[in-house]
Amino acid sequence: MKTLLTLTILALITLGCSNKQKPKDGKLIETDSGLKTEKLFKEVATFPIIKDSSHFITELRQTFGLEVHESPVQKENEKITAFKKIRLYGSDKDYFFIEYDWKVGSMAEFPWKYQLLLTNDGNLVKTFSGQRFDFVTVFLYQNPFLLTLTSSAIGNGGHQLYKISGDTLENVYEGYYNYGLRTFDAHQDNRIYEPNELTLKVKDFNNDGFNDICFKGKIVLIQGQTKNGKWFDSETIKGRTITYSVENPFKKIPVEFIFLYDRNTRHFTAKENYSEKYELDN
Repeated sequence: MKTLLTLTILALITLGCSNKQKPKDGKLIETDSGLKTEKLFKEVATFPIIKDSSHFITELRQTFGLEVHESPVQKENEKITAFKKIRLYGSDKDYFFIEYDWKVGSMAEFPWKYQLLLTNDGNLVKTFSGQRFDFVTVFLYQNPFLLTLTSSAIGNGGHQLYKISGDTLENVYEGYYNYGLRTFDAHQDNRIYEPNELTLKVKDFNNDGFNDICFKGKIVLIQGQTKNGKWFDSETIKGRTITYSVENPFKKIPVEFIFLYDRNTRHFTAKENYSEKYELDN
């Protein structure tokens, strides 16, 4: 009886181990990055050449299920605007970065672009839909971070700053913690930024030996505002009616959003509460 029980347990353990080694349905592929996907984008094998851009785009869309609002204008003007091999902060591995610009769509689909980060063998790490991207060196002699700008069609938006963490991307900019801090504002409600996308500056602001980041520019009030925080379009001063606008702003306020590098969390955290300091919720 003991022998039979032992054989049964051994059989179950063997079966369990065997099942763990086999991807379900034979579809999932284990890559050297530790990520799993059903398909690889094989066109990366031709890097840096895109032999047929139409085929490249079709394969990219089908492989990763990219949703696009198709139209004659879109089909005529869509294109690949970036096809790069890069290394990002946090890893010495090579990655592919692709931007597909499909040019036109509905307001809800703005900015009508996809950015994709792929492993060296074409496995998807992350898909973005940003208005703009950049590779920003924060620490000297280190790989850059990936900076993305996301925005609505009406002009409200902000940034993310990514590094490689294990097999994934991690946003290390904490501008979205506790409150949402806009670093892009072109929405002409009662204020905008100048420039619309605040300027990114890299500097060791607290002299701890580690660079920090800062978004700098001006808040442009395109409506008047009372001391109680009420907004108005125009006012009469000495018998003259003054109407405020982008061309004739009520006031310009210099802003500086400093985010200090935290050596423990390895994130960039707000030096102070900028929503309160600049009354951004009013």
